[in-house]
Amino acid sequence: MTPRVSIVMPVYNAEGTLADAIGSLLAQSMKEFELHLILNGCTDGSDAIAERFSNSDSRVGLLSLKGSPDVAAAANLGISMANCPFIARMDSDDVAYPDRLERQYKLLSDDQSLAAVGGRVRLIDPQGEGMQRYVDWVNGHATPEDVARERFIECPVVQPSLMFRREALLEAGGYRDVTWAEDHDLFFRMLEAGMRFGKVDEVVLDWRDSATRLTRTHASYGEEEVWKMKSHYLARLPEVCARGVAICGAGPIGKRLARLLTLERIEVHGFFEVNPRRIGEGIQGVPVAGPEEFGRRWREAVLLSAVGVEGGRERVRGIADAAGYLEGEDFWCCC
Repeated sequence: MTPRVSIVMPVYNAEGTLADAIGSLLAQSMKEFELHLILNGCTDGSDAIAERFSNSDSRVGLLSLKGSPDVAAAANLGISMANCPFIARMDSDDVAYPDRLERQYKLLSDDQSLAAVGGRVRLIDPQGEGMQRYVDWVNGHATPEDVARERFIECPVVQPSLMFRREALLEAGGYRDVTWAEDHDLFFRMLEAGMRFGKVDEVVLDWRDSATRLTRTHASYGEEEVWKMKSHYLARLPEVCARGVAICGAGPIGKRLARLLTLERIEVHGFFEVNPRRIGEGIQGVPVAGPEEFGRRWREAVLLSAVGVEGGRERVRGIADAAGYLEGEDFWCCC
């Protein structure tokens, strides 16, 4: 049986969930796949579980990495071992729905414009309301245009739900050893290169939340690193380099964004702000203008929305649209 999809699953200390994750893949309606388990410095019983599955099913292969866990290196190793044109990512604490591979394979095969395909996810074992809000948000963005437009707000795709074209992953350079999140970094580079992400219109994955997941415990996913990453990729946009930016919101988020963009050598022309106490003052050496100047002052600059209050993003979108800004070209939402 010739495999049609290679699945890459880095594993680190997942003895409580690994069997369910692997079992959900072995139960797929599409049987023609290979599964690469990359044991990433495990110190629990994960190795024994992986070996049991590898010994009982020829589709399951494993490789053990020694030393400190490195998820980017583990994922890249799995990609290098993949023999198929399509590569699905999976985490060792999640559960794939039975028709996940089949549906994603069909969409990638049918639409040659797509570099990767995700799907909706269902959050299990939520640790708080924030993660559920994120899942609701990411599930609400289904088209390639949605994903491209929303890239600076949050990560608009869920990594373990994705199936990639192998050639697209290699062209983008795979995962990098960066100070921020390695997955979002990869997606930024793919989007920067004009690659398109689609989604099947079904739930494809039960995505497990936990107090020990990397997004909660690793410094790479911390708030400062997230904003460094956003600023880095904003600064690589040709229009931002050429025209500089004006920032909606002179609160803590806007100030942080301005500081980091300045470090990236991007000109910050000024801030727009509704708080009368801030209007007319200078922040980081640039002026703060009131709402009556919106759409007229600094009109040559790229507009960035950095208003973090509830409903702020949609209000800025509305007034930016009315002023003739085009989101994804001279206007981006950043939170």
